[in-house]
Amino acid sequence: MKKMLSMLFVAFFMAGCADASGRAIEEFKPSKDNEWHIVVFYENDPPEEAYQSSLNGIKVFLARKNIAAKVSYQKIEDQKNYRKLLQVEPQQIVVFDYKGIRLKARSPEVLEGMVLQLN
Repeated sequence: MKKMLSMLFVAFFMAGCADASGRAIEEFKPSKDNEWHIVVFYENDPPEEAYQSSLNGIKVFLARKNIAAKVSYQKIEDQKNYRKLLQVEPQQIVVFDYKGIRLKARSPEVLEGMVLQLN
């Protein structure tokens, strides 16, 4: 009986964690098929202007591929702990599409390489 109760507890706990993670993803997902939301997670201060400029270049390249993109900057430990919910680190870039997380990159250069490989 104890084993059964502990298994139920673990199952409910896992479902709760997945649900919190799912809600965090929903918060960033765009509503349309050909839209991306590029989110940069940071710890103390948003990235510098050169970093932001690189992301704007990627945004322009995506526009040529008929993908509307928006870039936002999110503190990693805000009211929600995105480090835990989305398994992200400071300066990590996460790209969301209408299905959920599409790409994760450690730098704009890595993201640019991923985007260039798109069909």
